[in-house]
Amino acid sequence: MSNAIYEVGQAPNRGADGWGADLVGAARAAGPPLLFGLRLWASVCLALYVAFWLELDKAFWAGTSAAIVCQPQLGASLRKAWFRMVGTIVGAVMIVVLNACFPQERIAFLTLLALWLAICAFAATLMRNFASYAAALAGYTAAIIAADTLGATGGPDGQVFMLAVTRASEICIGIVSAGLVLAGTDFGGARRQLAGLFGGLGSEIAGRFAGMLAPMGLRPPDTRAQRRELARRVIALDPAVDRATGESSQLRYHSPVLQRAVEGLFTALDGWRAIAAHLNRLPEGAARQEAETVLCSLPPALRSAPDTGASARWMADPVGLRGICEEGKRTLLVLPAGTPSQRLLADQTAKLLAGLVQALDGLTLLVDAGRPLRGHRRFRLSVPDWAPGLVNGGRAFVAMGAIELFWIVTAWPNGVSAIVFSAVALLLLSPKGDQAYAGAMAFALGVAGGVPAAAIIKFAALPGLETFPAFCLALGLCLVPVGFVMAHSRQPMVLAVVTALGFNFMPLLAPANQMSYDTAAFYNSALD
Repeated sequence: MSNAIYEVGQAPNRGADGWGADLVGAARAAGPPLLFGLRLWASVCLALYVAFWLELDKAFWAGTSAAIVCQPQLGASLRKAWFRMVGTIVGAVMIVVLNACFPQERIAFLTLLALWLAICAFAATLMRNFASYAAALAGYTAAIIAADTLGATGGPDGQVFMLAVTRASEICIGIVSAGLVLAGTDFGGARRQLAGLFGGLGSEIAGRFAGMLAPMGLRPPDTRAQRRELARRVIALDPAVDRATGESSQLRYHSPVLQRAVEGLFTALDGWRAIAAHLNRLPEGAARQEAETVLCSLPPALRSAPDTGASARWMADPVGLRGICEEGKRTLLVLPAGTPSQRLLADQTAKLLAGLVQALDGLTLLVDAGRPLRGHRRFRLSVPDWAPGLVNGGRAFVAMGAIELFWIVTAWPNGVSAIVFSAVALLLLSPKGDQAYAGAMAFALGVAGGVPAAAIIKFAALPGLETFPAFCLALGLCLVPVGFVMAHSRQPMVLAVVTALGFNFMPLLAPANQMSYDTAAFYNSALD
């Protein structure tokens, strides 16, 4: 009885300990997202301070650019900042050139503007990651600058050069401000994370391939689902490589090695696929015998099934594993084969090992285990299908031409705004393919959520504030929670909506040295 009373009496203490552990775990999990929210807030405030100090006419573009380039990962932020700067400069230069070549020819100017947007849509579809973003930005930057210079009926004026310089300066101020804040507060970890991904994928491909060949029945098991999942994870390496090269100049210089490492994983999966397909076509007894022959030809270090420590072993000694795979590949290529079937299996197994050799080259570079192999420093455009790019380019040209024509014919007062928003939507969403509709819905929801957030800050908080620090605290009421959700959320739709809200908050708020609190003008601008 006394033991029972003692146990009951101790239960609340154990519950309190459990609650305390849960709170500590929640606080630790919330730390990095909260820190990113503070970084986002500090980046926007620094950009606005510099823009206000320089007395730029639309300082909010600096704050907007700082918010856009801020990413939860340091490498992604720096990479996006670099490509945003390139896209901005290219777009600004192009609109100045068009204006200089056709100062009095409205139809030619608008036609070539639509053609430029089509070219940018084509390039954004063919390129990947932040390079695609830079191509889209080059297009709608030209549209934004052109919108500020076009008259009521579409005629450009002579102020485009100074306007292009001003807009590009505002955007670059935001980019540099975000880069300074992020680089000064985040040391990054993309390189180690990418090494873990390469080690995990390489070891899992080798282990699951050996597991398929292990004697468990008359016919090897079906591994199509495993190969598809591994292929999906290899495809997902692309943005991780971008993040790692954004953090390290050494990796950026040796980026061809990483590109070949990703291609090597695809090569290994292709060799595995060919072997599995061939074994499935053989009679049961022959398939089992051939599978055992292939298994025996593998190096002993690669015959074990995948386990939790395999990735760490690959990261610990990539050079030694590379030598083992290289030796196994050479042995298989000269292996005597009595039948065409054996020759095919030996060659495809050698192909799998050759792919793992390329992956281990990339892993060696990432973990600094040896002198990296130098890749050729030349640009390689690998396009599996040109049709989507051509379709998106043609769609952008027709859409922009129709909007421009409708604007001129009807003398629509908001025709310039329609051109800008149509260009942004077309260039950002057209490369997404089937996800374009969901992206458009998320963007619309984000903008709709940004309107009340900006209205509350602008009309409820700012009128009673007089100093810049107080102004920054008011911005933090929105930017810190937005940054927290951006870094914490794992739901794609929620992340897209909150990201769109954060990007559009500053243009909706439109802070200036001389603030205007015109409610009607604010909601008219928000509805446009």
